Amino acid sequence: MTSTLRRFLSLLCGEYSNQKQAFDNPPLYSHIFLRYRPLDHLRPGSILLEQTYAVDPSNPYRLRMIRAEEQSPGVIKLWNHAFRDPSRFASATFDPECRRQIVEGDLVAVDQCHYQVLEQDNGYHGAIEPGCRCIVHRNGKDTVLFSTFHLWGDELTTLDRGHDPVSNEQCWGSVAGAFRFQRTSSWGDDLPAEWL
Repeated sequence: MTSTLRRFLSLLCGEYSNQKQAFDNPPLYSHIFLRYRPLDHLRPGSILLEQTYAVDPSNPYRLRMIRAEEQSPGVIKLWNHAFRDPSRFASATFDPECRRQIVEGDLVAVDQCHYQVLEQDNGYHGAIEPGCRCIVHRNGKDTVLFSTFHLWGDELTTLDRGHDPVSNEQCWGSVAGAFRFQRTSSWGDDLPAEWL
């Protein structure tokens, strides 16, 4: 694993909350937790991603495995994987034994939904990889995902929106701007030494 990739994953791994934003603007922002945990028994760069609403923390509304690799100096690719049966691993973020049960056969690559992350002076900037057309089925129709994030220090901002594939009209997602998260716990030290 390159030093760039290890720096990124060390910074990324942890728990994040947008509590302040949600409490300041409850009609516009739900209170959400993002959690990134290393899956040290899988290939290097494998990270469990969990997203939950604060009102229902034991039932993730999104559970993914992302696999990070540096493709060229300062350019990281995040491969996106869904779970065949996400309910089996709903407690995996806080249950090491449950995490260890995750095997490659539990994962399904999410086609065209990979991210490109660039290391810049003010942190890491990620977006759907150029040329990808990530289709998300929501509210009975297919939409094209436009997604970006910015990670620096203890802050993570994300913006996800779904657009009509023909008209490009926004169908879902934030209308008030990015979600702003603060790191509440750091798990960067959990990266396994063998990933060096």
